[in-house]
Amino acid sequence: MLANEFIRLPYQAVDMPPNGVRWGKAHKDFMRKAYRRTIKIMGPTQEMPVFDSRVQLDPTVKDFWGMPVAQLSGYQHPHTLEIAGVMAAKAEAWLKEAGAIQTWRNLPGNGVSGGQHQAGTCRMGNDPKTSSSIPGAAFHDADNLYVIDGSVHVTNGGFQSRPHHSCHAYRASARLVQFWKGKV
Repeated sequence: MLANEFIRLPYQAVDMPPNGVRWGKAHKDFMRKAYRRTIKIMGPTQEMPVFDSRVQLDPTVKDFWGMPVAQLSGYQHPHTLEIAGVMAAKAEAWLKEAGAIQTWRNLPGNGVSGGQHQAGTCRMGNDPKTSSSIPGAAFHDADNLYVIDGSVHVTNGGFQSRPHHSCHAYRASARLVQFWKGKV
C-alpha cells in the first residue's frame, strides 16, 4: 500500500529537503518554495525482527530524576532495507506518472529504527523456549513483571497497530489487576 501518509505541518516537514539542509536560509527558502507543492508518499514496511535488537537501561546516562534512560541497540534486517527500496521505487514511479517535476527518495539507514510501531521483541506464547511472555503479559521467568505494549506481537500485521496494542493493553491490565487482587 502506498499513500500520502500525513498532511504535515511545516515543522513536521523538516526532513523534506532533498539536499539535506535542515536549518538556516537555504531550508527556509526551500520550505517557502516547495512546502505547499510537495507530497510525501510512503508505504508501510514490516520490519523483520533482528535477534540482536535490544532495549536496555543505559549504564551511565541518567534522566532528570537520576533514573537510567533506555538504550536501543541493533540494526535493520537486510530484507527490511530491500523492501523499503522497492516501496520507494514504486512511490517514485507513481509520482512521476502523476506529473511530479522532481522526486527524491528518503531511504532508511541500517541503524536502529525508533520512529515506527515496533513489535516482536517480547514475543508472547506458551513455550518459554520460543517466547518471553505468556498470553496476558506476564513474563515466563520473572515474577511480577509484565509487558504491556506492542512488543508481544510478532509483527503489526500490516495495518495501523494502535488497535492491536490497545486490545493487548486492556487484556494485560485486567490480568495485572487480577494478580494484585490475588486471583492469578
